[in-house]
Amino acid sequence: MNLYKTSTLLPELKSKLSVTFSKIPKKVRALLLIFIGFIALFLLADILFPFKTNIRYSQLILDRDNHLLHAFLSNDDKWRMQCKQEEISLLLLKTIISKEDKWFRFHPGVNPVAVIRAAWQNGTRGERVSGASTITMQVVRLLEPRSRTHINKLLEMFRAFQLELHYSKNEILALYINLLPYGGNIEGVKAAAYLYFGQQPQALSPAQVVTLAIIPNNPRHLRLGINNKRIILERNAWLKRLFKKGLFTGIELHDALAEPLDVTRHPALKAAPHFALLLRRMYPGETEIRSCIDPIIQDNLENALQTDVQRLRSLGISNAAVVVINNRTHAIEAYAGSAGFDENIYLG
Repeated sequence: MNLYKTSTLLPELKSKLSVTFSKIPKKVRALLLIFIGFIALFLLADILFPFKTNIRYSQLILDRDNHLLHAFLSNDDKWRMQCKQEEISLLLLKTIISKEDKWFRFHPGVNPVAVIRAAWQNGTRGERVSGASTITMQVVRLLEPRSRTHINKLLEMFRAFQLELHYSKNEILALYINLLPYGGNIEGVKAAAYLYFGQQPQALSPAQVVTLAIIPNNPRHLRLGINNKRIILERNAWLKRLFKKGLFTGIELHDALAEPLDVTRHPALKAAPHFALLLRRMYPGETEIRSCIDPIIQDNLENALQTDVQRLRSLGISNAAVVVINNRTHAIEAYAGSAGFDENIYLG
C-alpha cells in the first residue's frame, strides 16, 4: 500500500469513528465507557492476581493394558485420581450439566438470571432458599474454599470469570469432575468409581453415574457403604427427573431403578508394589505411568515365589526376588522384590 494513502487513511478512519461515537446517545456512551472500564480493570486484575489451578493428584501405575495396577495417595493425602476428558462418559457430562447448571455451555461463568432470581428470593424471604452457583463457581469454591459472605461471593464470581477466560468449557467440567467430594479423603469421580464400584469411570452404569452425581451435594450424609438406603431414595428420585429430561430410555430407567446398591469402600489397588515404588522414585512428577506389567504373570509370580520360599526355608532360604523380562521386547512383565510385601519396611 502507498505510504501517502496510509498516512491519510488513518486520520480519516479516526475522524469517522469519532463522528460515529458522537452520534451515540450520551447515556449509552456513558454505559459503554463504564463497560470498557470494567473490562480493562478485570484484565488488569487477572494479570495481577492470576487464578492458579495446581491440583495435586494421586500417582497411578497402569499395567500393559492401561488398567489401574497400583495407586498412591496424593501429596496432601487424598485419593484424587485425575480423570482425563476421554475417560468421562457422555452420560456423566449430561447428568452433571442437567443437574447442576443447565445453562453451563452458554454463560460466561456467572449466570446473571440465576443471580437476580436468588437475590430476590433470598431477600424477600429473609433467608437463603436458593443459590446461583454455576459449575464454574463451584470449581472456584472447591479450589479456594471460603466462608459464605457477600464479599467472598463477589470474589468467587471474579474467579469464575477468570476460569472461563483461560479454560474451555470441557476443561472446566473436567476440573469439576476431578474435585467433587465423596466423603473422607476421596475426591473426584475416578477415585470414587474405583474405590466404591471397582471400575473405570467410563464403565459406570446409569444408576452408578447418578449415584456419584448426587453424593457431592451432601457427602457427610450420603456416604456409600453407610447410608446406602438413603442414597437409593435420592438416586431414584433423580433418575426419574433425568428421565423426564430425556437422558435415559424407559428400559434404562427401569433397569437403573432396580439396580441394587450394596457397595462398600474397597481398598486402593496395590498390585506389584515393589515395581510401583521403583517407578514412583524414577518418575516423581508423573500423574500416570504406564508399565508393561502383565497382571496375570505378576499374580502367578508372587504366588509361586511365596510358595517356593516357604518350601525352601528348611534349606536356610528365607527370601527371594524375581524379575520376568520379555527377551524379545526387553519389557519387564513381572517384578517381585521379595516373597511378600511388608509396607512398614519399604515405606517406613
